[in-house]
Amino acid sequence: MSTIPDANRSSADRPTGPDSGSPARRRPQSSAGARGRRRYDDGCAAAHALDLIGERWALLVVRELLLGPRRFSDLRQSLCGISPNVLTQRLGDLEAAGVLQRRSLQPPAACRVYALTPWGAQLETVILELLKWGVRSPGFERGQALTADAMALSFKAMFDPDLAQGLACRITLVMHRHAYHVAIGQGRLAVARGDPPCHPAEAGGWAAAKLYAEPVTVLQLAYAGRPLEAAQAAGACRHEGDAQALRRFLSCFRVAPPVLPAGSASPPVAMIDPFS
Repeated sequence: MSTIPDANRSSADRPTGPDSGSPARRRPQSSAGARGRRRYDDGCAAAHALDLIGERWALLVVRELLLGPRRFSDLRQSLCGISPNVLTQRLGDLEAAGVLQRRSLQPPAACRVYALTPWGAQLETVILELLKWGVRSPGFERGQALTADAMALSFKAMFDPDLAQGLACRITLVMHRHAYHVAIGQGRLAVARGDPPCHPAEAGGWAAAKLYAEPVTVLQLAYAGRPLEAAQAAGACRHEGDAQALRRFLSCFRVAPPVLPAGSASPPVAMIDPFS
């Protein structure tokens, strides 16, 4: 199953935004990084990698592009708390580093998007490993709100092939008005955002079930054991198609427990009520 980029076939962003190409283009900078930014000046390649992607928001921008290109306005909407100036700076730095590039979509979309380069896309492994590592932090509050792309990508990190033995299914999740298509087969999982990865004539029957929910509700269903029926009764989600296939899909994920702080004899209390 191939990943289908999200073309976002809508009008271009505001004329003065970075999507439009109005601002002055950033000149490519050397691998030393952006001017004025502190560097580690360490010969280790990991230190150099942090020179490129270690600034605040940088990896989150990459995360939001792993499932396909996005417009400047899409990134702003997803990354709550980032200012337009900071987002412009991070996009420029990542472009100068060769992590992403700008593209112009052909009509009828006719807008500018940001997309990862093949080298930049290799950061998926890094982000998934950080996700698996971070979820075990004693201070991580599970059940907090997250972006739709972050939720969809987390399936790759939390998927347990042992729990999916003999399973072959396709599920579509609609979160924040974006469709995410997840396929499980032969002990592997793949995710795509946008159109189903099939011929348009077959799109209607691609998935066995479709779930409409906010990302945090999907998180509760997949990782916290919230019953599908209870979530539907509370008005937190709705589904179409094969409910049994959807339940089976939601049972294929395992979240590692938090590590114990040094000197602790019992698991720390760092959880919130996942259904609140």
